[in-house]
Amino acid sequence: MKKYDYIILGSGPVAMHLLAKLERTTNEVLVVEKSLWGGTCPNTGCQPKIFMEGTVRPVLNSYYLAGKGIKEAAKIDWPTLVARKKKIWAAFHKNERKSMTGKHSDTIQGKGIITGPHTVKVGDQEYEGKDIVIGTGLSPRDLDIPGGKYAITNNEFFDLDELPKRAIVIGGGYVAMELATILQAAGTEVTILQHSDRLLRPFDQDYVQELKQIMEERGIKFHMNAPVKQITKDGDQYTVTTTNGENFDTDLVINAAGRKPNVEGMGLKEVGIDFDPKRGIKVNEHMQTSIPSIFAAGDVADNGQPNLTPVAWVDAYHIINFIENGITDPIKYPAVATNAFTYPEIAQVGIREDDMEEGDYVKTLDLSDMFFSIGEGDSHAKLKVILNKNGVVRGASELSIHAAEDINNFVPLVGRKYPAKFVEENLTFAFPTPANNLDTLFR
Repeated sequence: MKKYDYIILGSGPVAMHLLAKLERTTNEVLVVEKSLWGGTCPNTGCQPKIFMEGTVRPVLNSYYLAGKGIKEAAKIDWPTLVARKKKIWAAFHKNERKSMTGKHSDTIQGKGIITGPHTVKVGDQEYEGKDIVIGTGLSPRDLDIPGGKYAITNNEFFDLDELPKRAIVIGGGYVAMELATILQAAGTEVTILQHSDRLLRPFDQDYVQELKQIMEERGIKFHMNAPVKQITKDGDQYTVTTTNGENFDTDLVINAAGRKPNVEGMGLKEVGIDFDPKRGIKVNEHMQTSIPSIFAAGDVADNGQPNLTPVAWVDAYHIINFIENGITDPIKYPAVATNAFTYPEIAQVGIREDDMEEGDYVKTLDLSDMFFSIGEGDSHAKLKVILNKNGVVRGASELSIHAAEDINNFVPLVGRKYPAKFVEENLTFAFPTPANNLDTLFR
């Protein structure tokens, strides 16, 4: 049995950040991956999404500027876009596993099954690790309805060679809203079916409703409180039926109804690791599972944090500090920013207005009359910041085509006393840019 200092299950952001630290040591590391090297984010999630965003954004930007200096809106050449994506990602797939293999790190393709506090089995081989880290992430939750198999997920979306004329998107979260944005920009007739009356739950709901209205004005149709009952197939066409009896004919169905932690079939129950199939693996303040030599990090860990890539980075670094550097302080998460790459974008850090407590108050800023917003046709741009009675920033929300980038300016301000003083001492951002809004808010 070959022995390692660390065995890492999953090759996503947890593995990448553990390896970044461990490669500076002589620790022997084994990375086990059952699917695509690099995990969801670079393969079927945030990275192909942001790649397509590079085309979608100028197209939609030109849509809003048509007749205001641009003669006509641009159009997406879908076959060329997807072919370019496939070419770029083919090179990525070829090199990603190699990037994780080094002098002190091995990689194995296969499903890792935990057989004990220090052992993992892959195929018919068993390996020993002083510590084991589970970073297997999330995967799309199956549609448990008749015909659910007919729906594709984000796993297949970014390789669609043919653009559908019509598409049904089931769900109302990040994935649903972002894929709907891409498809509509490319010319598809898009309908979103959401089982409840809310979209994008982590975000400020006033801004979410405004975003919904903007998307509707571009032609995206929303049906709220419309749980899907079944999907039927007739040739190349599909019919999606909701529980209230509505039928929707379409050329493509996308399941964006949620994600689940990858915890099944890994031996967790057999060795006594506590987990919930919906929430993930239970961990303590050092990311240890119920077996101290086995850790869980990132989306698969039930750590009380949003399932976002930067959270996985924090988890990975804490594990290294705990094991290698003897740090005993509990893991501490900084303010976590999040955003949806819709158009316009919506972004959030800290608390929302709905979460305000007694003494909290809101400062708002209309960004639509800023010259950069006027120039880009961003007529709905707006920002709100929540402070407590002592002037401490508790959260910020933004709706604009630059919201994802701009919200990062507020991350170091959340929880900070005297934000006006901080801003006054850090006024020298490039000008004119969205970062200059800080001066306007706190002068």
